[in-house]
Amino acid sequence: MDIFPMTDHPGLNSNGETDSPLNIRTALTAKKLMKRAGLKFQATDDSRCHLKLDRENDVVQIYHHTAFLKEHLRLIKDKALNISVSESLNAGALPRQLALEILDSIQKVLFPLSDPKSRSLLQSLISTSLFDPDCLRFESASIRTADEKDIAYHYFGARLADLYEELENPKPRGWIEKWLERKSGARYVMMATLIGVAIAIMLGMASLAVGIFQAWLGYQQWQHPLGSATPNTSRM
Repeated sequence: MDIFPMTDHPGLNSNGETDSPLNIRTALTAKKLMKRAGLKFQATDDSRCHLKLDRENDVVQIYHHTAFLKEHLRLIKDKALNISVSESLNAGALPRQLALEILDSIQKVLFPLSDPKSRSLLQSLISTSLFDPDCLRFESASIRTADEKDIAYHYFGARLADLYEELENPKPRGWIEKWLERKSGARYVMMATLIGVAIAIMLGMASLAVGIFQAWLGYQQWQHPLGSATPNTSRM
């Protein structure tokens, strides 16, 4: 049994015109997954669970030991072009492609370190969820060859695609969303329609209340004219 099975995804590594790999990777940030899909991030010590999505609990697992990954990459950097998976394991290192995918999926995709908000989110996970502080340290020349600056995703491509699908079509949350269609586009159109109807009803009720109040004021003015005075029939 393969310890590290490849789960490539054609849409993530192909050169499509619409949802190109670059567009998907740019869109697939942790802050967007949290905001749009309501997902949370949990540290894991098992590299096989990296990017695994638990839809029931809305949790994405992240293998966060980036310092450990970098040491493995340094160990076999000189053999990067020729070393196989079995040779990497025999040398006491993780498969090179696997380590690079985990590292880049953290520092370039989910938490791009060039984005201040993504860095801030990653810092908060380090502080509150025991992520490795090394996650914030980007290294290139010491661990990569010139051909490894931009990599394809052969081990975690399918999981990245699953996250992108969840981002585009998030799981319904709350009884209203669960009642509506699963596809986010149709769901939000229906939600906008329902909100519009609700606002129209509230405005109509408010207008009716104002009309009733004005009618009541008119009736009171008719019953008690301001210019009238009660005649004084008493005499001294």
